[in-house]
Amino acid sequence: MKTLGLWALRILAAAILLPVGYQKLIGDEMSVMLFDTLGMEPHGRIIIGVVEIIAALLLLSPLAATGALLVVAVMLGAIIAHVTVLGVEVGGDGGRLLAMLATVFVSGTTVLVALRHQLPIIGHTLDRTGDERLP
Repeated sequence: MKTLGLWALRILAAAILLPVGYQKLIGDEMSVMLFDTLGMEPHGRIIIGVVEIIAALLLLSPLAATGALLVVAVMLGAIIAHVTVLGVEVGGDGGRLLAMLATVFVSGTTVLVALRHQLPIIGHTLDRTGDERLP
């Protein structure tokens, strides 16, 4: 069941990230407006779009832990941008974009915590299964 739940979260996050990343790459009007407001247009939009697509593909691969780490980093930045500069409601969306960001962030965080031991280089240091202090 744990594996099925993690796969569901991985697929959910990827299903949101792939079209959103694609929209950024093709210069969707909303994406351009958001990144222009942040002063990151066009380079920031393109870089973030590429990273989102890579993260989504990694989530669906054996490198899901790395994908989840990318997801958490990008979504944290996006959430901070919305809370500090862009606002909760953008372009009359009723907060839908922020809700999607939060969904992907929570999904990515859950996958990252569950698969942390699979992270390259640092994964073994995060796996505390041998720690006697844990119940």
